[in-house]
Amino acid sequence: MTRTHGTVSVLAVGIAFLASACSGGGDGTKADPSPSAVTTPASATPTAAAHPTATDASDLAAYCYKGGPTTLLTAQPAYRGKGPHPVLLATTSPTPLRATEAPLPSPGETATAAPHDTYHPDPAKAQLVACVVNKGKGKLVETCRYAGDYVRYFRQGQYEVTLYEAKTGRKVGTTTVAGDDHYTCLAQVSFVAGEPQSKTEWLSAGLPAFRKALAPWVNAVKS
Repeated sequence: MTRTHGTVSVLAVGIAFLASACSGGGDGTKADPSPSAVTTPASATPTAAAHPTATDASDLAAYCYKGGPTTLLTAQPAYRGKGPHPVLLATTSPTPLRATEAPLPSPGETATAAPHDTYHPDPAKAQLVACVVNKGKGKLVETCRYAGDYVRYFRQGQYEVTLYEAKTGRKVGTTTVAGDDHYTCLAQVSFVAGEPQSKTEWLSAGLPAFRKALAPWVNAVKS
């Protein structure tokens, strides 16, 4: 049964708030500069010592992008000894995603943990990088309908995780993690004017699911 509540109000910034209903030279040409006038950014000519240690999470997340980091983080601690081995969870996309699309657990899940948790480590001490890819498939969990024919389909995310050693870039394993299999439609959500009326969002897994899936590598004893 579909239940529709309230009306649509559009803000000046173009966001609509909708109540929900849930159901399951002179010619413009310039001469090329002389070679002596060309400068090369330092980032374009990386050296082995450019980034020996990660200074922030983006240095580690570069392992998840096509081509990997420009240089290896050779001063990172080796994936060796007793666990738990600090691991950074990262996605294959450098663009921030909406909460329900992002495959990673929220840092808020460890808000009461120590400042540098195993899964939210000091970047300079991370031994592993876990690259998470949304496979773009999963069962339909909930359909949320809103006034004005706006619909959101929430599907259970299916995520592939590939682990790399931060120091060497060596691939050490792969696993899969399933997202949440339940969702409750919100009473009111916002849509940006002009965006598609129908969209699919992927439900993420929580941190406990990642801990369980990555335990064989994070808790391993490595010689």
